[in-house]
Amino acid sequence: MGRLRWRRWLLIVAGYLVAVAFIALSAVAGWMYWDRVQTRGEQEARAVLPAKAAKEIPEVFAYDYQTVERSLSAAYPLLTPDYRAEFQKSANNQIIPEAKKREVVVQANVVGVGVMSAKRESASVMVFMNRTVTDKSRQPLYDGSRLRVDFKKVGKQWLIAYITPI
Repeated sequence: MGRLRWRRWLLIVAGYLVAVAFIALSAVAGWMYWDRVQTRGEQEARAVLPAKAAKEIPEVFAYDYQTVERSLSAAYPLLTPDYRAEFQKSANNQIIPEAKKREVVVQANVVGVGVMSAKRESASVMVFMNRTVTDKSRQPLYDGSRLRVDFKKVGKQWLIAYITPI
């Protein structure tokens, strides 16, 4: 009888150990999978966003007073819905009226881009931009800017979530 009890106790302990080992291995495998997903997302952001920022930032900042509404309307889909609403308000209240009043033409060129931080669903990019602003006085004003551009992944698309001058 003592041997039977000992075997039963040994089987119970072995069963618990197998269950604990299975749970631990599942947790480790899950952690490794999630880490790989995060790393790949970060790598994708670092690979894609510098070129995307270099292309899209001039589209957001460059305009001609004769076509300013069309230029800015073309830039709206590049922005997240929250930032788009804020940007449209600023464009309608300040940028468009001022551009037409002063006959402003803005040319924007990105001269450098670097990734500041990147995650699977968001990233921040530093953009170095040169602008030439000409108004009806025809005296060009040259301006260099550093911008922090925050991107957010919406679905499968990276959109500009915020632009902060630095």
